[in-house]
Amino acid sequence: MRVPRQALLDGLRAFSLAARQLSFKAAADALFVTPSAISHRIRDLEKHLGQPVFIRKTRAVELTDAGRALLEEIEPLLGGLDAAVDRAAKRARRRVLRIAAPPFLVTDLLIPSLRSFYGMQPRTDLEIVTSAGRPTEHAATMDVSILIAAAPPAGQVATRLFSPRFVAATSRPVAMVARELGSRVFEKQRRIVYRHRAQLWTQWFATTGFPLARGASTLHVDTLPAAISAAELGLGIALVPTFVCERRLRTGRLVRIADTEIESGDTYFLVHRPEDRARPEVRAFLSWALAELRR
Repeated sequence: MRVPRQALLDGLRAFSLAARQLSFKAAADALFVTPSAISHRIRDLEKHLGQPVFIRKTRAVELTDAGRALLEEIEPLLGGLDAAVDRAAKRARRRVLRIAAPPFLVTDLLIPSLRSFYGMQPRTDLEIVTSAGRPTEHAATMDVSILIAAAPPAGQVATRLFSPRFVAATSRPVAMVARELGSRVFEKQRRIVYRHRAQLWTQWFATTGFPLARGASTLHVDTLPAAISAAELGLGIALVPTFVCERRLRTGRLVRIADTEIESGDTYFLVHRPEDRARPEVRAFLSWALAELRR
């Protein structure tokens, strides 16, 4: 007799519990069914196998040789099945939050602060996506984005985080030379130009009164992380965002050559779709990000 898969699995589960304690009643209690139901399941299993697995006595049951062999084989299989179901249930209870943000903000601000978020949300998994350019739109595949824009994006819920201010900074050895040269620093030191913020140098020179030396050496890069790294390595002087580079400036990995700070004209916004606000993992991240990143 062939038994449907679910019925066969039910029979094996009933058999395993009854065989371990040699009691149909104990198996019934464990599965919240009647002893009669256990008896029916095991009889169907025996019909499927073509041989008995229990010797039934008036007040007890004993395993047959076939029953002992079957129990030895199925115990590890049922244990593995239970473990697989537990793992699947744990995955189902976890939440996944997809976040898009500029690369340098991820490496310098988001990642160093994430320990506190995981402490509050241990069952939320984060998927962080960065882009080479300047993210200005909230992608449909993302739950939360940190965007750079002059105004809040239309059609989304956008909260201002901060407006970056830029300062001229370099490595400590180059900064020592800059102090000696004063306003003549760019006669000797290279200017590092981030292509998307090239106009900030014009603004910086106009504000500080430093002259731009004729024929001064420059290094042009197309990402802000590259400009920051080049300045940190002493390849020249770059305009770096003070908030993003806060740790570098505090520890001396980067040193200001002047106190002047330049407004970029852009703002970082924390963005999500209105309907996503109902999701607990989105609410938790928004609350955490505003506390950690807002200035």
